[in-house]
Amino acid sequence: MIEQNPVEAIIKRDQASDVLRGLPSTMVSNLFVSGSLAGMMWDVVPHPRILAFLAANAIINVTRALLAKRWLRQGNAARAPERILSFCWIGAFLSGLCWAAALLGCAYHGQAYSMEVALAYCGLNAGSIIQNKATRAPAIAFVLPNTSILIFLFAIEGSLSSQIVAVNLTLLTALMFRCSTEQEKHYLQSSRLRHEATELAASLKAANVAAGHALQRLEHSAKHDHLTGLFNRAAYQVAFEARLTRAVAERQAFWVMLIDLDRFKAINDTFGHAVGDELLVEVGARLRDILGPHAVVARLGGDEFAALIDDPPGGEGARRELGCDLARAIVGGLGKLVTPSGQILHAGASVGLAHCPQDGGTPTDLQIHADLALYAAKSEGRGTWRRFDEAMHLEARMKREIERDLAKALEDGSIRAWFQPQVDCMTGRAVGLEALLRWKHPKFGWIAPPDVVAAAAGTRQSKALTQAILKDACRMAQCLDASGHGAIVVSINVSPNEFGTYPIAELVAAELDAHGLAASRLAIEITEEAVYSNERGGRDVETLTRMGVGIIVDDFGVAYSSVGSLRNLRFDTLKVDRSFIRGVADNAQDRVLMQAILAFARTLGVMVVAEGVETQAQFDVLRALGCPVLQGYLFASAMPETDALLWLARNDCATRFTPGRESRLPADRGLAVAASA
Repeated sequence: MIEQNPVEAIIKRDQASDVLRGLPSTMVSNLFVSGSLAGMMWDVVPHPRILAFLAANAIINVTRALLAKRWLRQGNAARAPERILSFCWIGAFLSGLCWAAALLGCAYHGQAYSMEVALAYCGLNAGSIIQNKATRAPAIAFVLPNTSILIFLFAIEGSLSSQIVAVNLTLLTALMFRCSTEQEKHYLQSSRLRHEATELAASLKAANVAAGHALQRLEHSAKHDHLTGLFNRAAYQVAFEARLTRAVAERQAFWVMLIDLDRFKAINDTFGHAVGDELLVEVGARLRDILGPHAVVARLGGDEFAALIDDPPGGEGARRELGCDLARAIVGGLGKLVTPSGQILHAGASVGLAHCPQDGGTPTDLQIHADLALYAAKSEGRGTWRRFDEAMHLEARMKREIERDLAKALEDGSIRAWFQPQVDCMTGRAVGLEALLRWKHPKFGWIAPPDVVAAAAGTRQSKALTQAILKDACRMAQCLDASGHGAIVVSINVSPNEFGTYPIAELVAAELDAHGLAASRLAIEITEEAVYSNERGGRDVETLTRMGVGIIVDDFGVAYSSVGSLRNLRFDTLKVDRSFIRGVADNAQDRVLMQAILAFARTLGVMVVAEGVETQAQFDVLRALGCPVLQGYLFASAMPETDALLWLARNDCATRFTPGRESRLPADRGLAVAASA
């Protein structure tokens, strides 16, 4: 079915409404003319016929008028305009038949050619044409019956004058029909133009409204994160500038807060990105609840969030409490989250705080200082918050200078490996040397090895750093072979983060080949995290094992280490973390754990090294438990290559010529200290 044009439907409705509204006045005119005609014919036409005509005409036209008023009230013109128009022309036709019958009655009584009858009929027909300007159908339906009869009567009268009148009536009727057609056409055209203009105006208004809504959506999208609904990075920067401007103009202080989720990557990898997105949405909602409606809360990207919070009225104490309370609330509030799908997630968060103007007066300074505070929070184990202080700034400056000077230190050999002996618990003879990174910075002095490793990772020099220590370890192995200590294995540490960033196994193989060493002369100390953190780490470890390089699982008993995770790992040695050794002499539980580790190692057929042995009591307990290899300050600290070789020579003499060495090994610590001095 073809759908009607909306404008055409409206025009039909208007036609029906106009015809219905015009009917009452037309009916009044009709009844008035019928009464006038009856009065003029009263003396020449029988009264019953006149009264019959008046009654029939009144019934027809009063019914038309009443129905028109009722249908207008009910709104039928809008609901069924076609039916209304049909009713109108049928009613007009019935009325026209009534008047045609009256004309025949007048003719029957010889009054068809009187001036009164002609005037009444011509006026009535002309009025009908004029009144029905909206549609021609009712006018033609009314005029056609009586005009046809009138023309017929004049045409058959026989006189020339009657023939002329008939012709004139025919022409007049044709002109009336044409006028009615033109009126309807003009009505339709003007109505169509009016409604099309209205429709166009409505369309333009709707288009403007839609464009306005689209613009609002674009503006919202440009300023807000599509996932969480928080401000995005660009809007956050604009708000940051505005806060700073107001801070200067109105002396209004505010806080800058940076928030990072601690376990977002692990959650994403474990549960999938859909759950990760749900988590971010929940975090955004939780931050809005905690920080309140007046804070600027933004998602900078990934799992990084930021906030700008105005200081409350009050002194320094109120400001300090605000920052601490909100940071504490965020750390607590993001520890455990429930997603819309019902998933319970332990995400955790770290928060860094900086205050304007106390901690800076520019966006760059405040952002850097908040970031330093966030880094400090993460460094302290995550799941906590820190406010910026000057020590962080000094530490960051030190870090930058260390990173800047690292390449030069690698080139000129300032970064070297020192060696700490690992001794047989029963004989006291050295069975291994651990290569430990050492760097004495010209400005800051000795740099902690973890800081050097972090600087290398930050400047993409991890491979060069590992290679430098590996070269020193290989040179030491050559010296050991030359001095008759070919059984002593040299071990180096490889950070978990380095696996997967460069081919470690290839690097080790290249250095062994360059120094002419067997693979068994080296061992690699790794944590289980290095093996299981990524696929390539596992492949590197397998390659090293096939080469014959020893694998030592370092820091056993803490962090990622677990007995179950070692089932699929091939390794040679377990190194027990110093945290277990520290209390082994005083804590019965630590002794039981150490005994269990030793039993586990014997079952697997691997060696055990206890690191961090510093006291005679620790040595005695470990020896009694049967721990085969010990390492720690009780025997020797880490030493440069020359001192380490001297220590080995003196240690050989001590174990060869000192009676009862097995029972008095710690008593000879003075020899080790002298050798390392």
